[in-house]
Amino acid sequence: MHFTISNAAFAHRVNAVFYCGNITNLQVNGCARYLVAWLLLRSCGHRIPLSYVAYVLATVYHETAFAMQPVEEYGKGVGYQYGIPDSETGKAYYGRGDVQVTWKANYQKLSEMVINPVTLKRGVDLVKKPEWLLRPMYSAQATILGMGTGLFTGKRLADYLDQEQPDYISARRIINGTDRAETIAGYAHDFERALKLALGAPINRSTLKVGSRGVDVIELQLNLSLKPDGIFGNVTQSKIIEFQKQHSLSPDGVVGKNTWDKIESTYYWS
Repeated sequence: MHFTISNAAFAHRVNAVFYCGNITNLQVNGCARYLVAWLLLRSCGHRIPLSYVAYVLATVYHETAFAMQPVEEYGKGVGYQYGIPDSETGKAYYGRGDVQVTWKANYQKLSEMVINPVTLKRGVDLVKKPEWLLRPMYSAQATILGMGTGLFTGKRLADYLDQEQPDYISARRIINGTDRAETIAGYAHDFERALKLALGAPINRSTLKVGSRGVDVIELQLNLSLKPDGIFGNVTQSKIIEFQKQHSLSPDGVVGKNTWDKIESTYYWS
């Protein structure tokens, strides 16, 4: 199945919900690479439902302390067996990537699954080049594939997310028991909405007017090139009235369904 993704819709929603309108370019790219990895892996036959991507993004958001960039393990494995250089390769297989892949055996398994985005062929030698897990596209694939196959704890995305209502709370067991499970589940629900918006699906929206506050206001202000303070004041109202007049909508300064639909079609799909 082929589908179109609005990068602008995804970026603005993520910016509003997770970064209060102040996302950096690194964070934008760190999120966007997961959409690219998702499409790449799907094109090569992997089954990756939207709920999987939402939960992976939520996990990475948490594990990278919101930076959305792969990192090396602090201390590079000192004091752990996986931090000792391997006798064959001379490499140490300490934590690298978005969710800290450790141990040579796991690097080997991922080497056989990760796809080279240039050649589109499966197989990248992460055993000889473990530092490649710091490359954003390889790290994104490794995270999706690792969580999908039970590489980290034996628990897989399918164990929790294939039902009609994904169990985002229990899915924390894929990485780390139940640590911060409810918090990360909340992130997953928000990433799910951002992904649905990026695919053109309707999401629940607040009706906005003067005095309204919150993430919907921030997203609206981002589209209108206003300061994203999350407060629907007179300046935001004036911009909306101008927008409504330009698009033959009732110029009442209230952002209801019809105005939201036009906002999305204008800024996300034109």
